[in-house]
Amino acid sequence: MSNVLNKAKTMRNLKLTTSAGICYFTAGRRLLEIRLPSDGSLCTDLDLKPGATFYCDSGDALVTIQGGSGGSYITDQPFAASVSGGVWFYYSQDNSDRGRNSSGTVDSSSIIAGMLIPDAVHYIYASPLDDAGNPDYYVYVDTLQPERGVHPYTRDISIGSFKTVPRTVTTGKNTGRPIMDLPTRIRNLEGVFRTGRSAGSSAQDDRLAKLVTRLANLETWANSTGHFGTPPAVGSTTTYLEDDFIQAGDPTS
Repeated sequence: MSNVLNKAKTMRNLKLTTSAGICYFTAGRRLLEIRLPSDGSLCTDLDLKPGATFYCDSGDALVTIQGGSGGSYITDQPFAASVSGGVWFYYSQDNSDRGRNSSGTVDSSSIIAGMLIPDAVHYIYASPLDDAGNPDYYVYVDTLQPERGVHPYTRDISIGSFKTVPRTVTTGKNTGRPIMDLPTRIRNLEGVFRTGRSAGSSAQDDRLAKLVTRLANLETWANSTGHFGTPPAVGSTTTYLEDDFIQAGDPTS
């Protein structure tokens, strides 16, 4: 999913399915069917527990499982697109692996890094052992719901949870920006004023200064005798995204 901006280093890795490869889901709906490639019958050996992640790159699907069994499930979030056919898809690992931040490549590697799911509850798990089995205070995040306070597969204790924001309506963005910390919010606000400055410029209020100039030009023209002056040129109507504000804010950070 080339436009996903929510890869997280602390998310538990996802694994590629090896038992099924035909998916059926519809944009705006929450029904997921997984069928066998051999005869098209519903898969029977998948065990996607509540909260499990389902990720299909070609279908722009990044959701969590609400319930179901075998090859038929209801997801917590509606699908963004429709798929009917053979595709590669990944899901939460059903073993004791604690690995996170895999360097695997989507649609070619069997293990890839986990991702933050839009509008989903994420659980924080702590283990006295790291993913290699060495003594360590190892913390990771998974969408799989704890069972009796522990991870259903690794048996690590759950120490907290958080919920991500829903998908945005902005084209090309699959998840909204989480609630920002104070320094990032200030940088965002600074970016609103500075966005639009030329590369290498150190102007601290570029956008605001241009607005003031345009207003001054309009006042000068409007107050000219008989309006015989030349109307000022139309200014820029460029629309900026939130990412542009972040990039423009606080160049020293």
